[in-house]
Amino acid sequence: MIKENRYTIIDLGSNSFHMLTVTRQDNGFSVYSKSKQKVRLASGLDHNHNLTQQTMDSGWACLQQFRDELNQLSPCKILITATAALRMANNKQTFIDRAEIILQHPVKLISGIEEAKTIYRGVAFTGHIMEQMLVIDIGGASTELIIGKGHDVLLATSLNMGCVTWLNNHFADNKLNQHNFSTAVNAAKQVIQPQIEGYQEQGWSVTMGASGTIQAVHEINSSQKLTEQLSLELLKQIKEQCILCQDISSLQLDGLKPSRIPVFASGLSILIALFECLDIKTMHRSQGALREGLISILFEGR
Repeated sequence: MIKENRYTIIDLGSNSFHMLTVTRQDNGFSVYSKSKQKVRLASGLDHNHNLTQQTMDSGWACLQQFRDELNQLSPCKILITATAALRMANNKQTFIDRAEIILQHPVKLISGIEEAKTIYRGVAFTGHIMEQMLVIDIGGASTELIIGKGHDVLLATSLNMGCVTWLNNHFADNKLNQHNFSTAVNAAKQVIQPQIEGYQEQGWSVTMGASGTIQAVHEINSSQKLTEQLSLELLKQIKEQCILCQDISSLQLDGLKPSRIPVFASGLSILIALFECLDIKTMHRSQGALREGLISILFEGR
């Protein structure tokens, strides 16, 4: 039986696949259930930008589990989106066709700008911030930068870099050292550079950070109590802790979840580059991002 007040979104991300089910309430929503698997689609792209068979099989197996859960959940509305890794994959349609058969619903492949605008919706939907804000979201294969005020997006960009692709490009030897961090940070700055002037001209008074890398930094700081705010000083302290561990397989930081270990250093290097390029002083952690933005779209019936 369909549950009239139950809504589900499925996010086929470049690092993880997520399924979030909520019930609607007058002032927003409450989480009914959520599932997550580290599929890491972006790591499964070969040198021809095709998803390997093993990666596709892993993704489809995850979606079959989601389908089994959906049969129990019976939501009244479902929205399924795919992002950067599938935008990049030459054989994306092969994966999507099979995914739609498994899930028995269409999969919407959204553009980078759509992704950025939806992330902003999620931040605005959960944060209710009235000041002009810069929103940053580091995903598995893309990084979104958005300036907005209230519910209006003023400037949005999706950059082709993420914690999974930066892991493959700059930490492939598994080493956590100054050289790899410097290479990763400088490469990120090259990607960010063309955007700096436009963002500085638009201006913002609050910086909000969404999703995994920023959540991980917050959790490390909460555990270790290194600084009062999320700042460049904090990021550099955490980077030095990473370097002391010498390699990714030995990475252990108080407050860092085991599931985040493989892509933490690569995400951190992108975040350091963003702080330095955009001269960010402090950042606040957002409660919302892409998935919350998708929930708000479902609520509007779009």
